[in-house]
Amino acid sequence: QNMCENEDNIITVGKYVIIKKQNFKKIYKVATNGTLMLGRDTVQMHEIIGKPFWTTFEMIPVKEGKRTYFLKEVLETESLNDLLNKLPSGNDNRTIVDDGTSQKLSKEEILRLQESGKTGKEILDHNKIGNLRMDSLSQLLSYSDVQSDGLYMLYDSGSHGMSAAAMLNRIGSNTEGHLINLHPGNVPQLALVNAMNFPREQLDKLINVNIYSFLRLYHQGKNDDESLVNNEIPQIEETNMKEENLNNINESNDKVVHSTNGSLKRKRDESDIHEAAEVTVAKKPKWLMETQYAVELVKGSKARGLVIVAKEHPLNIVTALLPFLGFSRPFVIYHAHREPLQETYMTLKQKQSVINLRLLSNFLRSYQVLPDRTHPDILTSDTGGYLLSGYLVQ
Repeated sequence: QNMCENEDNIITVGKYVIIKKQNFKKIYKVATNGTLMLGRDTVQMHEIIGKPFWTTFEMIPVKEGKRTYFLKEVLETESLNDLLNKLPSGNDNRTIVDDGTSQKLSKEEILRLQESGKTGKEILDHNKIGNLRMDSLSQLLSYSDVQSDGLYMLYDSGSHGMSAAAMLNRIGSNTEGHLINLHPGNVPQLALVNAMNFPREQLDKLINVNIYSFLRLYHQGKNDDESLVNNEIPQIEETNMKEENLNNINESNDKVVHSTNGSLKRKRDESDIHEAAEVTVAKKPKWLMETQYAVELVKGSKARGLVIVAKEHPLNIVTALLPFLGFSRPFVIYHAHREPLQETYMTLKQKQSVINLRLLSNFLRSYQVLPDRTHPDILTSDTGGYLLSGYLVQ
């Protein structure tokens, strides 16, 4: 079967794609009549629907629009390497004549450079993902030993779902693995998980749970189930909705509505009111059902790996989550700074149940390889964060 004929390789409405223009990259969710801002340019994106991924388009300006473009598919393209090979150039600068023409930029050219938008390196804010670099992410997956089966736990408070997306990708689809994603707030950070275009079956393996509700329901059991429903905000909203429905029904019963022939319409039976109230009370909020499912998973089997990606101090978090980890199984803690992990290292070192503790950091440098010479990139990140790994034993 041709790769282009596969539905997974075709751009459809609702999928996420990466738009690349030179060094500029941007994530875009495909909509029917959507538009995308590239710098100061507005691009009409409906032309990409139905086309395979990696398709190249040409931006053509709209006549009546200002800085507005529509896309046209390009059937033949030339790579930058092929164009560079055709240019006459030497291996060094001995034959270059400095006539000063290469140093001049007009005012119009400078303005065009400013309006062209920022490059990918300039627009990428590493603080949004906790300075989690690709080499640190790869070691995070290796030390946690994420596989296609088993239960894994993740606490993520600062990577916009990057660690969850990477672990879910390792688990894969049509497998027996599950990932419990613990988060501190009311809503999990799943921006990068959604951008991966995982199938629904694979997304169902990800259970997003608030860490405080999870710990409370696990330690206090079914008795706390009712208190969670009675005290939390979602149940209060359901109660308000129930009262509004009852008030609307009572108001409709109090009103006398005349029809065209002068007869009166029959009032609503009181039994309908009680049925509506019973349906509203019996419904459980979605977050509570996911929390109960996560508690059932950890009670059925211990986790095979624990990963913590935290902006806050990780000591209390790892202390609360280590009992859910199976014996002889690894745990990994990531933090952008070294000092919190040093304090966590000293505390865990005193526990007899924790062995093989290692605190490490990575050094990554990219090199540009040119004909007959190689040199490192000038722009590089100084740190990719720190990792603390270890094993839990009996």
